Amino acid sequence: MGGRETADPGALAPVPQRRPVAVDTWVLDLIDTQRATQPVVSGAVALPWRALPTTVRLPAGDQPAPLVVFSHGLGSSPQRFSQLLDAWAAAGYVVVAPRFPLTSDANPDHNLEVSDQVNLPADVSFVLDEVLAAAATPGDRLFGRVDPDAIGAAGFSLGGGATYALAYNDCCVDERIDSVAVLGSAVLIYTGVTDLARALPVLIVHSTTDEALDYVYARDAFDEVGGPAWFVTVRDVAHHDAFDDAPTAVDTTVELATTAFWDRTLRGGDAAADAAAEANMALAVVVAEGVANFEVRNNDR
Repeated sequence: MGGRETADPGALAPVPQRRPVAVDTWVLDLIDTQRATQPVVSGAVALPWRALPTTVRLPAGDQPAPLVVFSHGLGSSPQRFSQLLDAWAAAGYVVVAPRFPLTSDANPDHNLEVSDQVNLPADVSFVLDEVLAAAATPGDRLFGRVDPDAIGAAGFSLGGGATYALAYNDCCVDERIDSVAVLGSAVLIYTGVTDLARALPVLIVHSTTDEALDYVYARDAFDEVGGPAWFVTVRDVAHHDAFDDAPTAVDTTVELATTAFWDRTLRGGDAAADAAAEANMALAVVVAEGVANFEVRNNDR
């Protein structure tokens, strides 16, 4: 399926699902002692480490599962995205979501600490280091449960900017990441060179009425990326609402489309599985009944 086209969800038959599965959730108190927390707000306390409490969702089972790491936005936290992250975990993915030290809602001055976004990609890579180490440690709750060769990264807003950097910016590309989902975001980090031509699968989801980051940023990125790309446009929802726990008409679409993207890029491996996952992505748009549409390009793998 090369080139760019709009999917025809009505022509696709529903695909049977193997979900949901039970999920165990806990918090890992991760601390990166090699990197400092340096607030810019006058009077704020600098620390010689970066604390990254990370919520883990582990699906039931005893086999290795693909891993997805999620980055929240400015003034937010993983807890505000519980519905979406629960859906991924219930679909059989290990999901980990750090709370960033300066840009989360735990910091009352988060709006003044936007510049700390340059540190978020390294935060995510550190979390991946720690989670993969735990998965290789006998006796750990994660032992044997993470597939190190199937890793996705997702991010919303400021966290989506970090996700773009992890995928495309030479400041912080993490080669362990196999695919990325960018939700309501844009390329925001310019400390290195961003090369969107890198052939990495990407899903972009954005609202036409996003009041914080204009829809045009998402369209421009979709047009420039060099790898397989999927674009879900949602309509008439605010910046946060399509993704966080606020109820909207597009919630089910976002959950199904993102889950199908992970299936397509982290579980794919034969034509039938790929086709089934892509069908689910298109079907997710049908659920929205006219408030979303779905496009693909460069998708010939």
